Amino acid sequence: MQESRLVRHIEELSPKDRERFRLFVLSPFFNQHQPTSELLEVILECIHSANGNGSRLDKHKVYKRIFPKDPFDEQQLYNVMSYLKKLYHRFLSYQFFENQDFQEDLLTLEAAYENNQFDLLKNRGKQMEKTMTRHPHHNSDYYLANYRLNYLLAYYGGQYEDRSKPELFQRMFDHLDRFYIAEKLKNCCHLTANMMVMNTHYDFGFLEPLLDYLKQNWQAFESDATIVLYYTILMSLREENNPAHYTILKEILASGMNTLSVKEQGDLYAFANNYCIRRINLGDSTYQWELFHLYKQGLKTGLILDNGILSEWNYKNITSLGCSIKEFEWTENFIQEYKDKLPAHRRENAYNYNLAHLYYNKKMFSDVLSALLHVQFTDVKYHLNTTFLQLRTYYAMRDTEALLSLIETFRIYVIRNRKMTTNEKRGYSNFLRFAKKLALLKHNSSTFSKKSLKEKLDALSHKIETTENVINRYWLLEECGA
Repeated sequence: MQESRLVRHIEELSPKDRERFRLFVLSPFFNQHQPTSELLEVILECIHSANGNGSRLDKHKVYKRIFPKDPFDEQQLYNVMSYLKKLYHRFLSYQFFENQDFQEDLLTLEAAYENNQFDLLKNRGKQMEKTMTRHPHHNSDYYLANYRLNYLLAYYGGQYEDRSKPELFQRMFDHLDRFYIAEKLKNCCHLTANMMVMNTHYDFGFLEPLLDYLKQNWQAFESDATIVLYYTILMSLREENNPAHYTILKEILASGMNTLSVKEQGDLYAFANNYCIRRINLGDSTYQWELFHLYKQGLKTGLILDNGILSEWNYKNITSLGCSIKEFEWTENFIQEYKDKLPAHRRENAYNYNLAHLYYNKKMFSDVLSALLHVQFTDVKYHLNTTFLQLRTYYAMRDTEALLSLIETFRIYVIRNRKMTTNEKRGYSNFLRFAKKLALLKHNSSTFSKKSLKEKLDALSHKIETTENVINRYWLLEECGA
């Protein structure tokens, strides 16, 4: 049973959710099959034991616990596991349902409508209308719920009460339109960004007529925070050279985001960040400070965190940016303060690598090498990034012997590595070839006249610029011009 997905899924539940699942299975409303309940108890006992995990579950022993008087029947055990798996899936859906706004009220109203319980429909419908007016986030979920509510009330009223009042039907249509517009814009934002990164293509259907409609009727939508948000994000993607869209995103960030849901706040922050990154990559260095302030805001508000966890790549990006703009004191405080918010299994590597990166920018080269000694090559990225930083450090220290040795060791690693693509290998091989030439030129610089050395460095720089696929090209060119 150690390979069972069911056991693994139950293990992955938090202790609180495991207990909720146990109560769910024990409930006679959901389950009246005693062997299924007993199977769950066996699994939970194993998980809760001192060194417990699913690998200690032997199917013969488990079967004996569930069916003590019967000879072992593997198919019967699989049947019980299948019942428990179905209950697990139902439990997940039930938990998800419980956390959704409006769903219980809406399903109650829809059931009342289907069962001709019109008093219940009207009374609960009025209560839900009041609830909706107090809801702070007018997002697509809100509009869909309002559509469903007004659909029920409008068709009930039109069929059983007064057909001459069109207000409910009009509200039904208005909320349906806003639901569609908000969802359309949101998904177009994410897929446009995907097209830019992954070189994919999507047919956005009615997007162009929708954008024209919004422009012509903007006054009807300009107070709708969700539609304004995703419209602005989309335009910032489609019109990158127009900074007015980014300015609006900044204003929304600065003015408070209480009218936006948590998901929308996350989208606002992420797309504003990505806009700055794109502008920086296009050579507009003024956006470095914009991005720096966004990172600080994301840390302060928690928008950059995922359930309290800071990804190691955001940790690295913030450190790199802080070093680029020479905010060394702030960056060092950040590295120390947010170390414990990194994923536990990546924490030490990320901490030591980024500390080394800071030391390099502060020209504390001995400290760089000391910090890098603590970085373990748990994956290819850490190996590549650490070696590049070590290489730059030896270059800065003018330790040509150590540098050339590292280049050769790294070259062999790249050739033998099976996890790198052919394109990646070519990029790194070109980099190492040029790095070796650069190191030898600088090492032998005293044997050349200033004019001759400059000519050789210019020729190398031209070769680097005209060669396709050179990893870390920016550093090579920077050192050729130094």
